[in-house]
Amino acid sequence: MNPLLPQDLDMSIPSVPTPSQAILHTLVNADGSATYVAPNNTYTIVAGVNYPVEVPYRSDEIPESTLIEVNLRPHNGIGMVRERHVEQLVRRTLQTVVLTEESPRTMLQLTLQVVGVESDESLPGGVKEGGQGESYLDLLASSVNAAVLGCLDAGVQMSQLTGAVLIGVGPDGALVPSPGVRQRKKCTSLHVFGFIGNGDLVLVESEGRFKLEQWKAAGEIARALVLGKTGTTTGADVAMDGLVPDEQSQSSSVMDVMRKAVEARVAQDERWRGG
Repeated sequence: MNPLLPQDLDMSIPSVPTPSQAILHTLVNADGSATYVAPNNTYTIVAGVNYPVEVPYRSDEIPESTLIEVNLRPHNGIGMVRERHVEQLVRRTLQTVVLTEESPRTMLQLTLQVVGVESDESLPGGVKEGGQGESYLDLLASSVNAAVLGCLDAGVQMSQLTGAVLIGVGPDGALVPSPGVRQRKKCTSLHVFGFIGNGDLVLVESEGRFKLEQWKAAGEIARALVLGKTGTTTGADVAMDGLVPDEQSQSSSVMDVMRKAVEARVAQDERWRGG
């Protein structure tokens, strides 16, 4: 593992062995879409967004705002309690940043398809993780990031960007950013923190045994991993443009990954201008 100890909190952006990746507009028949690969290749999730669309049932319409519907499809089998819980948390997170009052009586339809998960090579045949006995927190962080990227591509109006990251606490008290499947099994606790561009905490979920000091230290590491070197920003535009990415670093913040994905998408759309 590549542990981070509490005394290392002065690091600008903690590194992970394999940084996350994001590509916008990876689906054809959707208003917006994105493919998000989580750090260390633990998850690959494709997000498809249709917005605004008509609400299927008039009884579900919200006169003053947009109805947000989230559907999470697992890598294998059908969605169960784990997936339903993640759907609810992703929906609540989006509700904090999406300007739902801009399109009342309509629906934002989001589908998250898990297309790849990390294999546990310690098990016979390299069995894939992600069963009902597994933690939902690793899936939650990746789902939030994929959802926001899909909304960006669909042109959903948002007040701020938001991103999430998973932090594990090892048996020796070391903090492990974005732990892999084998690392997670050794962790005494797991934590997901989500921040918006101005640095406010909008999502926090924890499980396991941990001390308050460990939780606070994990939160500071998560803040750096989500927001980047600046630690805090003042809005969606600043969150994307105000970061100072270190090109020599092995990792990028969640906001930096989103910014680069948008830049790549814009560059692709501008190719028709002929340079």
